[in-house]
Parts: sequence; C-alpha cells; structure tokens
Amino acid sequence: MEQRNKAVASHFLEETDDRNRETAYTHLCTAAYLEHDPAMPQETVDREEAAQIYRELLAAFELRHTAESMVAEVDLVCARFTVRGRHIGEYQGIPPSGRTFEVSGQVTLRFQGAKIDEAWFNWDHQGALEQLGAPPPST
Repeated sequence: MEQRNKAVASHFLEETDDRNRETAYTHLCTAAYLEHDPAMPQETVDREEAAQIYRELLAAFELRHTAESMVAEVDLVCARFTVRGRHIGEYQGIPPSGRTFEVSGQVTLRFQGAKIDEAWFNWDHQGALEQLGAPPPST
C-alpha cells in the first residue's frame, strides 16, 4: 500500500505524463478531496476549486514540479519538492515577465483507498514572487 501511495503521489506532484496536474485531480483524487495551502486566496478548497486554481497557474506559468524525496506510512505520504516555472501570463496582477523561478516546498498527502483524499501544501510562494520581481509584502 505504501509503495502504491508513493507512486500515486509522485504522479500527482509531477503533473502526470502530460505535465498537467489539472487532469490528475479527477483521476488521482477522491470526490471529497480537500487541499490546504496558505498561499491560496482561500486556504482550504475542494477538488474542483483546486483544479481551477491550478488552471490559473498554468495560464501564468510554464510549471515543472519535481519530487525530491518521499516518505510513506500507512495512509500518508510526505514529500519534499521543487517547483520551477517561467512567467508567461498575468499572475496576481503581475504582468508576464518571462522570468524564471525555483523554490522548494513540502506536502503531506492523506490517502483513502488508492486515491488522495486530502493534501497540505507548504511552499515558498513569496520567494517565487520575489524572483519574478514582485515587491515584498508590506509589514
């Protein structure tokens, strides 16, 4: 079970064979899937909302996620990943710059059967924005 979950997690994180996680939400996640990510406008979203947010990211960036390491235990998979991208479309009011970014992150995935039921992402969103030339947040 743990090896199967790691394989599904890798497939999900690395955007499937066509490098597009949008389709993975339907095929690899349960209908009740929840995604938690403090970098999103709404920290917790359902499967359809997560796919919509990812669609918006694909319009703004050429993305590539790489799973660097994974640990699995029972129904959980924890992964460390790197996300790289090139800014090709408007994102959060920032016009496309052509600039690239590379940041790291972590995710914990909880499985229900052979599908992902819940995900907790934590990645360097602010670092990505800074690499694109966005001003740091005001404090």
